[in-house]
Amino acid sequence: MAASTLGAAWLVNESDNLEKKKPKRIVKHKKKAWRVTAIEDVERYLESKRLDERLGAPFEERPSDSLFVVDTKAIADQPAKSEPTRKRKLKEIGPLKCYAILTPNSAVQDPLKSRNRVRLPEERGDPLLRKVMEERRARGKIATHFVQSMKHHQENVEALVNKKKPERLRTTFDFDIWGEAGDYLMIGDKKVSALDLSDQLKTYTMEKIGKRIYGRPKSMFSKTTGLKQVEVPHPGTSYNPTFQDHQALLKEAYDVEAKEIKQEVKTRRRLGPMLKKIPIQRKEEQWWSEMTQGLGEEEEPANGAEVEVPCVRPTKPKTRRQKIRAKALKWQDMRRKKLKEAKKRLLEFDRLRSIRREIRKSEELTVKRMETRKKEKEAKMFKPAMLGKHKYEPPQIEVNLSEEIVGTLRGLKTEGHVLIDRYKSLQRRNIIEPRIRQTVVYKYKHKVFTKRSHSEPKGLKVGKRNNIPVQ
Repeated sequence: MAASTLGAAWLVNESDNLEKKKPKRIVKHKKKAWRVTAIEDVERYLESKRLDERLGAPFEERPSDSLFVVDTKAIADQPAKSEPTRKRKLKEIGPLKCYAILTPNSAVQDPLKSRNRVRLPEERGDPLLRKVMEERRARGKIATHFVQSMKHHQENVEALVNKKKPERLRTTFDFDIWGEAGDYLMIGDKKVSALDLSDQLKTYTMEKIGKRIYGRPKSMFSKTTGLKQVEVPHPGTSYNPTFQDHQALLKEAYDVEAKEIKQEVKTRRRLGPMLKKIPIQRKEEQWWSEMTQGLGEEEEPANGAEVEVPCVRPTKPKTRRQKIRAKALKWQDMRRKKLKEAKKRLLEFDRLRSIRREIRKSEELTVKRMETRKKEKEAKMFKPAMLGKHKYEPPQIEVNLSEEIVGTLRGLKTEGHVLIDRYKSLQRRNIIEPRIRQTVVYKYKHKVFTKRSHSEPKGLKVGKRNNIPVQ
């Protein structure tokens, strides 16, 4: 027989009483005995009684059927149980403890009968109004908003059923992501992309190695610039150029330098008045005049004089006659606008030829704009794009003056640098963005103090010493 373990933690163990020694009898009417009084037995007994009240009845008064269960099945007849999974183990445990403690397990009645609780929807509202609504529904009269609510609910249910379910995340890619439909090569039961490689190579790779050849997106093959990787330098930069080529290169360098000088002069002319040197005394006077501007203009009224407050008359409300007149004028204005629109619509039929001419001109203008945009897009391919917050700055023109050209490589003075030229070429072809080297400057605050050996003496303290009066 299998005994129930319900409330085993709260039962009083009788063996504990046998093992304990008999309590010593002490006179209780003395104050000394108050500190040695043991109440553990009383508390254990009361706790056992409370448990019996919560469970309904003490164990002595319960029938045997509620405490014991007779096992009538043989062990051999039961099938061999498989190893329970973790999910089944959790299911066999029962409800969670956080929910189990909320369920009532006591037979004691609630002492507060009129306890507040959350009322059900059918219990809320006015009972008389609820009764009238039930009678109207019994007669077939249902409120319009209720019918609309039920209709919308049905529509939402249907929309939820017909809603397209999200696709499951892919874990195997047995197709060409970048290719179009039908752009596959079947080898046995596997698909191989056929984007930019021959079928024979893919077949051989799949049969011998057993690995797919993945395709690449078409955007990888599209050019972002029309410039060449290595541009041909100007013929005037040669170590032995012709006179015309060298003069053309000098003209280009001169134009760039003249443009920079012109911009510098323009900037100085605009910022010149702002950058004048002003004496400190005059600067202080200007600051004082700016700070005190408008302070002496406001005159305060005398103490006895009263400040006049302007009288604001309230607006008179419109009379009935004025309202009728305003309404008539409004209707008259609306009627005039409608007549004007109708007249304008009738006149449109007379100018069909001019409308066709306008449509033809707009179409021609659209074609011209498309051609202009196409040319601008082609020209944009030969210019650096704005990839970052810094703008591309072209390098300085590498040029040798006439007296620096010697005609031999041994005595030629080189201009520019190969690495800088390649770096600027990468920026021009939109491979890397224009960058500016960032330098971090750490500024430390200097701590200034005066050494005791270098400090000036501040004098001796004068006062009473050893109770000797100062004379």
